[in-house]
Amino acid sequence: MSVNVAARLPEASVPDTARAARALLRPYLRPLSGAAVLLAAGATAGLGVPALQGRIVDDVIAGNGPGRLAVTVALVLVTGVCAALLVLWGGRILVRALQSALADLREQVVDAAVRLDAGLVESAGSGDIVSRVTGDVESVTGAVTEVLPRSTQAVVTLLVTAAGFAVLDPLTGLAALTVLPVQLFAGRRFLRRSRPLYVRQQRTEAERGQALIESVTGAATVRAHAVEPARLALIASRSLAAVEIGRAATKVRNGFNAGLNTAEFLGLAAVLAVGFRQVEAGVLTVGAATTGALFFQRFFAPVSDLLAGVDDLQRAEVGLARLVGVLQVPVDAAPATPVAGAGVQLREVSFAYPSLPPSLSLSASESPAVPAPVSAPASGAAGRTVLDRVTLTVPDGARVVLVGASGSGKSTVARLIAGALRPTSGEVLVGGVPAQEAASSLPPGSPAVLLVTQEIHRFSGSVADNLRLVAPTATDAELLAATDAVGAGWVRILGLDSTDVLDEAQVQQLALARVLLADPPVVVLDEATAHAGTDDRLDAAVDAVTRDRTSVIVAHRLSQAARADLVVVLDGGRIVESGTHGTLIAAKGRYARLWAASTPPSSPCAPRPGAPSPAGRREAR
Repeated sequence: MSVNVAARLPEASVPDTARAARALLRPYLRPLSGAAVLLAAGATAGLGVPALQGRIVDDVIAGNGPGRLAVTVALVLVTGVCAALLVLWGGRILVRALQSALADLREQVVDAAVRLDAGLVESAGSGDIVSRVTGDVESVTGAVTEVLPRSTQAVVTLLVTAAGFAVLDPLTGLAALTVLPVQLFAGRRFLRRSRPLYVRQQRTEAERGQALIESVTGAATVRAHAVEPARLALIASRSLAAVEIGRAATKVRNGFNAGLNTAEFLGLAAVLAVGFRQVEAGVLTVGAATTGALFFQRFFAPVSDLLAGVDDLQRAEVGLARLVGVLQVPVDAAPATPVAGAGVQLREVSFAYPSLPPSLSLSASESPAVPAPVSAPASGAAGRTVLDRVTLTVPDGARVVLVGASGSGKSTVARLIAGALRPTSGEVLVGGVPAQEAASSLPPGSPAVLLVTQEIHRFSGSVADNLRLVAPTATDAELLAATDAVGAGWVRILGLDSTDVLDEAQVQQLALARVLLADPPVVVLDEATAHAGTDDRLDAAVDAVTRDRTSVIVAHRLSQAARADLVVVLDGGRIVESGTHGTLIAAKGRYARLWAASTPPSSPCAPRPGAPSPAGRREAR
């Protein structure tokens, strides 16, 4: 089953992934080298165990006394303990270095993820980025903590054991090598078949996650339109696709394991046959032939570990490619330019959510590699058009409310003004400066526009920690003044150090209090009162936040529009009406019909009490 996806964040090619891995490991070459030396010493010491076991066999056959046998057994114990300690020491150093490199990667990916273009993320779907910073990081972490140390130890043991075979008996060593053709055939076949499956599996998991996220976050809309069966069917189909890919991957993995078992049988049979011939010829003793068989177990086990680890390494490599792909998306660092005033202008603004270039899009074949370098979508890339030549002027200090049906473009206008999105054409100016560059002078370089959405989130930590996100140096008195202003009197009761569970309206009050602490020239509220229900606490908080400040509000309730200086009605990505509440009611157009349909006749229609005109507010400022 194929799933059409408009866009997806890029995945790095295999060479780019390898270069990124080398760059991550470069700062840790010294501990990695030390770990390799210790592992080699441990593997060398470990060879003494099968050699001494072979000596025990010869001593028993020769009828040597128990004293010699006891000494040999003691040597086996000492040698085994020394080998284990050396391997443990080297393994710890290796894991510590690899974990440090992984921590660096996680920090880089998270830093890059939060800087991604919002339009690209929205077009790709939040499920894609979520699956990368969770599932893909988990795959790489598993490989770093378990598979890579085990594989490194296996390589060292393999090399040392091969040297031991050469010393013991070259012919027996050649017999042991009969496993390699079978193992290499099984491994190459597995690699060729498994990697495309793992790429498809992780992409499908991301698509399933996106469907779940959309259905849960949009549950109210899903229920309102009675499309639950369709959403459930979409989730089921994507889940089934993931299961089918998982079954195919398991089938390939089982075939690979069967190949390894066949190789072990053939190799041990060859070593025993050659050992018997060498004993018959008087070249080897029975104890030496036993040592050869034990050497084979030491030789075969590392090869099996390496090939068995290929499964996890494949998953980790695909995950690493997706993480490196996030790092490859270029981020335009717009300069911070101080604004001259707090007016907002949209001039012939159009916006279409971007699609990724063809080189980054999915193909039917699910190509596992993406060529580099990777380019971000151009601002004019083709995509779903949301706004069409919108022109709007918001005077300094004015309160503007955007009204319209879902999908009319209200939230897109809000994000454009906040600089979270870049217009496809036209320009968005805040204080005469492009929105993505607009900065306040207090403090220097801080954003000139602050966006508060309906997506509530309380960060870990206390109430004070959540408030100081925007004002790290704010005093407790300043924090309490901000929370009092938005009607959050509960903060004084619970205390700034409280970590108690808060309801949605309380969390949103903290978000609005942060606006007062940041004190931006412009605030954009995108349905910021959506979680208040019938409670008017957030409406009062919005009044406090927007007072004497340029504000653009995406209306959650039409009653908010009655108190605005300017009401803008959008439909299909265009402005169809604009004016004061009274003017639009008198015009008996679209807004008047919306108001009549949603408001009882007794509802007030006058602007908010004591609201000064835009000009008066500019004078007050």
